Amino acid sequence: MKQEDSEKRLIQKQEQYIRVLEEQLDVCREQIKALELLVEEQNQALALFAEALSKEGK
Repeated sequence: MKQEDSEKRLIQKQEQYIRVLEEQLDVCREQIKALELLVEEQNQALALFAEALSKEGK
């Protein structure tokens, strides 16, 4: 009986830990999406800057 209780507690703790890790993974995925958008915006800004520089040089 005691062993079953300790096994159940261990399983509950593991399940809780897994939920926390899944939440952290979701946060990381959202951060990645935000960073991808930021990189895309920066690439567009750099392209516009490069275009302006090339027109200025002509």
